[in-house]
Amino acid sequence: MKKLGYAVLALLVLVVGGLVGARWYMGRAEPDPGRDAALAGLGAPVEVWRDSLAVPHLWARSEADLFRAMGYVHAQDRLWQMELFRRVADGRMAEILGPDLVDTDRFLRTVGMGRAASEDERLLDRRARALLQAYAEGVNAWMRENPGPLPPEFMVLGFEPEPWKVRNTLSIAKIMAWDLAGWELDLDLQRAIDAVGPELGRDLIPAYPDSGITIVEDAGAPARAPVAARVSGMSIPSIPPLAAALLDGVSAARASNAWVIGGSRTRSGKPILANDMHLALRAPALWYLAALHGGGFNIAGMTLPGVPVVIAGHSDRVAWGFTNAMVDDVDFFIEETDSADSTRYRTESGSEPFVVRHDTIRVKGEPPVVHRVRATRHGPVLSDVEKRSRGRVLAMKWTALDPSREVSAFFGMNRARNAAEFVAAMRDFRTPHQNVVFADADGAFGYQMGGRVPVRRNGGGVLPVRGWTGEGEWTRYLELSEHPRAFNPPRGYVVTANNLQSRALSTRIGTEYADPARAARITQMVREGGRLTAADVARQQMDVRDLFALRHLPLAIRAAGLAGDTAAARTLRAWDGSATLDSRAAPLFYIWFDALRKLVGDDEFRGKSPYFGRGTLARILARGGGAWVDDVRTPKRETLDELSAAAMRQSVRTVAGRTWGELHSTRIDHPLGAVSALDRAFGLNVGPFPSPGSANTVNALGLGRRPAPYVNGYGPSQRHVVDMARVDDEGGFIIPTGQSGIPTSRHYRDQTPLWREGRLWRIPLDRRKAEARTVARLILRPR
Repeated sequence: MKKLGYAVLALLVLVVGGLVGARWYMGRAEPDPGRDAALAGLGAPVEVWRDSLAVPHLWARSEADLFRAMGYVHAQDRLWQMELFRRVADGRMAEILGPDLVDTDRFLRTVGMGRAASEDERLLDRRARALLQAYAEGVNAWMRENPGPLPPEFMVLGFEPEPWKVRNTLSIAKIMAWDLAGWELDLDLQRAIDAVGPELGRDLIPAYPDSGITIVEDAGAPARAPVAARVSGMSIPSIPPLAAALLDGVSAARASNAWVIGGSRTRSGKPILANDMHLALRAPALWYLAALHGGGFNIAGMTLPGVPVVIAGHSDRVAWGFTNAMVDDVDFFIEETDSADSTRYRTESGSEPFVVRHDTIRVKGEPPVVHRVRATRHGPVLSDVEKRSRGRVLAMKWTALDPSREVSAFFGMNRARNAAEFVAAMRDFRTPHQNVVFADADGAFGYQMGGRVPVRRNGGGVLPVRGWTGEGEWTRYLELSEHPRAFNPPRGYVVTANNLQSRALSTRIGTEYADPARAARITQMVREGGRLTAADVARQQMDVRDLFALRHLPLAIRAAGLAGDTAAARTLRAWDGSATLDSRAAPLFYIWFDALRKLVGDDEFRGKSPYFGRGTLARILARGGGAWVDDVRTPKRETLDELSAAAMRQSVRTVAGRTWGELHSTRIDHPLGAVSALDRAFGLNVGPFPSPGSANTVNALGLGRRPAPYVNGYGPSQRHVVDMARVDDEGGFIIPTGQSGIPTSRHYRDQTPLWREGRLWRIPLDRRKAEARTVARLILRPR
């Protein structure tokens, strides 16, 4: 027994020693923010100042030096994140994670984001190429000359990063475009219609509410998307779960808020702009805050590790922000193989050969795997990576696979000195599609939709179409001048929250828009707010009054009455729709709504994975029920009242008197945080912590993917507010975690409390003001 005790003690010492050693390693991996260095290729010294949240200011004499230094700084703080980005884009996960990731790599290589980035590289003009090359050399200089160890993820996985290339930067835009694309809608709808039939399936087609607010003021009834014929017997491919998780972790969710208020409605007399992009919340954060000064740039905002420019933010002259434009930019074509030659497929004018290439997938610990990728004139054949395809061929056409020059657009947007120059730079902004609000220091403000919008021969695009008939062919892209836009609108503001841009163009842009509740609430606050300040607008970003919930609240109150629960009815009747932490009505409503969604929608799918979203239920409730309400698994014909009362009884049992903060939390996950031992030892994940709000509040914090208690993983990935009268003194920025990618760093999560409280961090562009906030300096000198 004594020997066993000694053995256990020895094991404990080893474990503790290992953990201490690992933490020591992590500590050494964090760069010294005050350590000067020599950087080859610089024409003059570059100063890097960091404030108390480790936000860097880079001061350079030329744009080439500025972006070379930006590469060095990104690599200092976020090298692992950059590595993950490029491996996802290229489909190279199996070589570091082993054979379980082979199917993921097959899928990613078939989609071809890395190959598309290589095509974009060929389009770069000389100036853009030189700046991206300087950035890559800065990244590589840090990797090569860093005196400490690499970030801990490299140690855990046992590999070293390869040199960064220009193509790696361009591939990150493709990842963002993929997650913002409408590819899931087409496939999910087709699977659902196959399961429930075309009659019920029509209810699944997204339809923007007739009364829903639009971005651009116009008239006309909302158009309805046509429904293609059901494709019997076609197995619709699904994305491998690990691929979905990886893409989810490095890209954006399809929701955001951005609005701009003209000077006629602000106290300063100049425009105020606000932006919060709702993404998968991950540690480290997707965004990296930075200020770039020199070579024609004087700008602060959100950068993406791996990309040198400011993606959204403001200069001393221009500010801008984004929301997803919800463009239907992906179509699927069912191809028919030539019966006389399986290497060819049918077209309306004969047959054409499949384009075939073979990729070698390296696999950690195992021999390499050769992967065949086929493509038709429409794009890559996704059904080749779906084991259930039964020989049928489904090709994907996606706007982001066409060559584009968005990096050049961002360089121009970063340099713009007024709104006109900013909009002119957007001519090269092809992917991803975005609603863009902007303002300048002269008082101009407005909106321009950017990105490619395909024009289809039949006007459809919602469901897969037959590829040999020509019925769904893309004839061209809309010109930027044809996109929705507004410049200094008379009403004095523009609000975008993934809502419909314009009824006149609805079917030419997309179908899957967000519920208009967020846009309506922001509009309400702007119109009722009087002469607004940046502080007022920052408070608006934290608003949790849910107009979607208020729209359906009478039905919930009725359900409580039908369930015989007078206490629940009383609680709901007194609710103003605010999803605050201490609310007892909010959990009753949200859990009731989700329970009703399952009772109404799940039975028709007869055991198959259901596709019945909250928007679908909202449309069915708006018309008082319908064929979906009856439970097909029982001989009795159920009514909406019966199901609604049953859902309320379930909600009351689940809530059990608890508040919304007790049933709704947010957790920000690290890619390795799923390994509980690593998470406990090093604090990889951030949270969980109680969260207010819902998916339809301005402070959008969703309900997650599992039943209550809800654990949310999406929300504002950043917040930005700026008053163009005083860009350094009003508003600011914040991200959900921190600047550092090293879990033991104090800058790994030091912005989380500010983010939760709705506080913003100022990043002044004036040199004197920036210097007053500086706590660490380094100088990069020419070698």
